[in-house]
Amino acid sequence: MTAKVIKTRRAQLTPKFDTAPVTVLVDDSARLHEIRQLVQFNNKSSLDENLVICQIYMESRFDANATVAGSTAKGLMQMNKGAVQQVYKYRKQQELGHMPSDLQTHQAFAEGAAMHVSSSMFDEATNIQLGTEYMQYWIDKAGSLEEAYKLYRGLSNGVYYKKIRACAEKLKADPGSMQPLRDMAK
Repeated sequence: MTAKVIKTRRAQLTPKFDTAPVTVLVDDSARLHEIRQLVQFNNKSSLDENLVICQIYMESRFDANATVAGSTAKGLMQMNKGAVQQVYKYRKQQELGHMPSDLQTHQAFAEGAAMHVSSSMFDEATNIQLGTEYMQYWIDKAGSLEEAYKLYRGLSNGVYYKKIRACAEKLKADPGSMQPLRDMAK
């Protein structure tokens, strides 16, 4: 049985020697809308959704498959292995109402490590859930939101939080605009 050709089209191909860059206009506000919906449905923290959106952009530029050479950070929120393990331990602590035993901690860390090596780390909803749970851990532990962001990022100067907070304020005023995110990332 042969395949029936429904329609053909002839077009001139770009010659190999033509390597001039071409500007392609992309409406990335659609991706912002997708991320906003994901955050609305998967935010496991007390953080304002605009803060989470700005944090995601700062970490991964909305690339669900983002990784960094020499790091275990993965996905939209760049969750590393230790952070995922901490989320699993924190879940166990919340479930028990007290610190888990050494055995329970070991089991939680093993579950977190298994999650980290799974393809689920690149699932956008899962990554946002884990990232926002990790942020909530630091919010609960720290005295302020600024301190929580310092602990999340491992930086003591507060620049990370200041950039995210300023971006979130601008994004709140114009929720469909990518410009505050682009300006933050400069």
